[in-house]
Amino acid sequence: MPTSRTRINTQKGFTLVEILIVLSIVGMLASVMLPRISFYFEPPSAILQRAIEEASDLALSGVPVRLSVKSSSLGTKRGVIVAEALTQKEEPEDSLSSFLGTDKMKPVVLEWQNVKMKNLPEDDGWRFEPEIIYFYSDGSCSPAKISQAGKNISENNADQYVLTVTGYCMKVEKKF
Repeated sequence: MPTSRTRINTQKGFTLVEILIVLSIVGMLASVMLPRISFYFEPPSAILQRAIEEASDLALSGVPVRLSVKSSSLGTKRGVIVAEALTQKEEPEDSLSSFLGTDKMKPVVLEWQNVKMKNLPEDDGWRFEPEIIYFYSDGSCSPAKISQAGKNISENNADQYVLTVTGYCMKVEKKF
């Protein structure tokens, strides 16, 4: 039989120290994971540079590549960037020349076909000067002035970029 001086603790639960330790561990894990799962905004210049690098890598593999702007509406020079590769035109298998065996004597026909690149900017509002940028098998490209104007942005406030022959794209800072 317990005396009045000794108490038996029959309550179940956590102490304040245990709760604070668990909360601090959860807080540290959340501070590490939150930047990885939160929405990340990538500037258009970074997306453009990755697209240029991908087009240059494709051209280095021996396939000529060009980037152009497909106008989203009539009368404007702004639109979505489209990538095309120079490929050999496929002849139908049932053609008379393949049947006769003379298909080896005819010239090779090349044509520009759309190529899927995973790093192309998806938004519209892009403009190239000149209108087509070519990428060559030696790693160079045609120099260009590139601008991007998002929705409700005037032509004067569009972001300006310069593409050098080496494939480096840099943003031109506006001076007021």
